[in-house]
Amino acid sequence: MSRENEPFEETAGAEEDRVLSGTEKEIHVDANVSKCPTCGANLVYSPTLKKLHCEYCGGNVDIDLTDYAEEVPFDRLTHTYEDWSTETRIFACSNCGARTIVSRKDIAPVCPYCGAHNIVEQKDLVGLKPNAVLPFLIDAKTAAEKFKAWARRRFFAPRKYKKSAKAEKIRGNYFPAFTFDSDTFSSYNGRLGKYYTVTVRRNGKTYTEQRIRYFYISGTYSKFFNDVLIYANRNKDEKTMGKLLPFATDYAQKYNDDFIYGFGASQYEKEGTECWGEAQGKMREYVKNAILAQYTYDIIDSLNINMSFGRVTYKYMLLPVYIGHSKYRKKLYNFFVNGQNGNVAGKTPVSPVKVTALVLLGLLVVVGIGLLIYFFGD
Repeated sequence: MSRENEPFEETAGAEEDRVLSGTEKEIHVDANVSKCPTCGANLVYSPTLKKLHCEYCGGNVDIDLTDYAEEVPFDRLTHTYEDWSTETRIFACSNCGARTIVSRKDIAPVCPYCGAHNIVEQKDLVGLKPNAVLPFLIDAKTAAEKFKAWARRRFFAPRKYKKSAKAEKIRGNYFPAFTFDSDTFSSYNGRLGKYYTVTVRRNGKTYTEQRIRYFYISGTYSKFFNDVLIYANRNKDEKTMGKLLPFATDYAQKYNDDFIYGFGASQYEKEGTECWGEAQGKMREYVKNAILAQYTYDIIDSLNINMSFGRVTYKYMLLPVYIGHSKYRKKLYNFFVNGQNGNVAGKTPVSPVKVTALVLLGLLVVVGIGLLIYFFGD
């Protein structure tokens, strides 16, 4: 298995306004947890120690961080695997509507998004277990510090908010994702165009004209894709979540409850086959850009690419993300922190004064350019 991740960017719309919409599902799994050999208390995975830690006696137990998750053949993607229904229950928050999945041992679940306790048990199915997990590498305190530094750099945020911004109710949560490996072979043909200029004379006057010189292209292109990542949350804003990248997916561990205890985890909302369709789209776009990068051109008249996929494998994994919110004038602003590298994404309040000033500045620039053209020509 290659240890080199392919650089892919995630794109799309605005998730923070939907994060409290009630469609997010969260899982908290604490079944079959390891016990402290000294005092018998439950052990919790510590991101800073990279060990199982006892919060009562302070004891530590080593955990194997080299038991890497294996790739699964694509033809098994539609099969039925072990689910979490025997270990977990689903609750819906009466306050914000968020759906939360917790361990059957958890007798007092709390909504992870608004902190409410008035949540009601539902009868829905929980879903499948992942086969891979990326452990947290930074703790909640470090994630909160990363958020504060990020908030202070937000240009359009009000000055008072930047000075007082702090993380509230920050919680570690594993987001579901599928990664795909695939060999690809592509054949292509098309016609590209390159601009050139000529000087012509008409009616005694000289003119410069722009024309297009077309040329045909054809060839083949082969590429192996490693761990093309697709978030399995349907209501996640890909542009926002893309700012959390990268995740070191090549080093995902084989799924183990020890990594999950003390954290939450979200249920997948997109099936693996749907995620594979999105992954194919990313691969096609990458190949298209790579083919075009071989040529010097100004316009694309036509480009046909026939692409085949082979030796496809996947992993259904959990990605470490801290979820939290900050408050400003009684409104919540959600943010996310990559639990491995500390990258932050989210939303902050916007200062109307700063926005207005920027708009006015833009108008002044446009008027200034117009005046220059009017008085001095082209």
